[in-house]
Amino acid sequence: MMPNTSPSRLLFLFLTLFLFAGCNTPSALERRDRRTYAAIQRSLESAKEAAGDGIVFFEVENTSNDGRGQKTRKVNFAGIVLTEEGHLLAPFNIPAESGTRVVAWVGERRYLARSVKVDDNLGMTILKIEPLTDLTPISLKAYREINIGEMVYTVISTDEDREFEKFVFQAFSQGIVQGRYRQYSLSPIPDIARGAPLYDSFGNLTGLVAQSNAWILADLAPDIEELLTRALNGKNGGDKDKSEEGWFGAILAPINPDYARLADLPASGLWLTHVFKDSAAYEAGFRSGDLLIELNGSPMRMTGSRAYRYFLQTLRPIENAPFSAVVIRDGKRIKGKGKLFKRPEQDTLLADDLGITVSEIHETMVIRFNLIETEGVMITAVKSGSPAATGRTFGEPLLRNGDVIVSIGGVPTPDLQSFGEALEKIRKEKPLVLLVQFQRGATTGLEALNLRIGTEKGDL
Repeated sequence: MMPNTSPSRLLFLFLTLFLFAGCNTPSALERRDRRTYAAIQRSLESAKEAAGDGIVFFEVENTSNDGRGQKTRKVNFAGIVLTEEGHLLAPFNIPAESGTRVVAWVGERRYLARSVKVDDNLGMTILKIEPLTDLTPISLKAYREINIGEMVYTVISTDEDREFEKFVFQAFSQGIVQGRYRQYSLSPIPDIARGAPLYDSFGNLTGLVAQSNAWILADLAPDIEELLTRALNGKNGGDKDKSEEGWFGAILAPINPDYARLADLPASGLWLTHVFKDSAAYEAGFRSGDLLIELNGSPMRMTGSRAYRYFLQTLRPIENAPFSAVVIRDGKRIKGKGKLFKRPEQDTLLADDLGITVSEIHETMVIRFNLIETEGVMITAVKSGSPAATGRTFGEPLLRNGDVIVSIGGVPTPDLQSFGEALEKIRKEKPLVLLVQFQRGATTGLEALNLRIGTEKGDL
């Protein structure tokens, strides 16, 4: 029997063989590869053009002593130019008091950079150089988020040892790492690129390279802009100014995930286990027992201890910084807003003749140290070799940090003022031994201090 060889079937077989053979000819593969290569080259050039002269090559010298002498180790990483006047962003905490020597290469010029402002939450530092001409900053106002699987490109500059060559590294997005500052999970990029700008295939800024991922600029940019503003308005030197001592005024604890699931509550919530009465949180209307579920217009993210870190990074604890939050109380959503207070500072008094420093007791200390006795003054420091530090057992002081003194010489000391008045009376009377009554946890103690210890000629 003859096989079916109808004209339509023969045409189908012919076209199939033709297409199969044509797609695998060297010329077809070569054309495809050339198109792919050309597209990649266009993306590389777009990234280079977008970065321009706004990228920085940092060289940091770290000196350490291993017991056999000092050793200096150089570390290189990237950064970006933020202002024409020479403010730079570095992806590390570099406090001014650390004495770290930072060299910044911008274009083909070498500068010594000084630390201006450090932000622990961001893990970044604003540094300042004195450029000879205006620099070209990278704008953080326009950016784009990429999708999983997209190709990205990062650009770094180099120093004179590398002939100022710019290198472009290609990677692709593998996913999103959640957090206050979300990160793209990238295929490997060299460590030297940390801090460099990240671009998509069309030269759109999308992030900054982190240690092994890349920060998503949509989350990061507003806080970098705010850090730059503080650097421009604050003092030089990289020290933390008083504006960074903002206080929310609550003790928080993550919700148990099993309880959250059973009660149909957000697993990323934080319990306000205690709200202090003289705090910003209390003034905003929040109370102990509330469940915090939103902060500054965004739902809380993460669970467990990571939720608390997210809270701190989102809150930005700076004095007078505005905040808003939503809590759940008795099944109802309650909104509140306010401005962060300055973190309370306790008055202290140095009793040098006893060898201790004491502080008044604030509500925050009662919660933090789980104090039973609140009528008294707390010991915050004990001087070595003093009457308070010299105990009956070697190495064991009579008085310790955290002890609450309730009386000295039989005179009650419910607060710092009464302690100071009692101390002045003792100094006038000049006793050789002083009885100190204190509370240490659940234990009430009484110790006799030898006031001749640490004085000249053994007397007061």
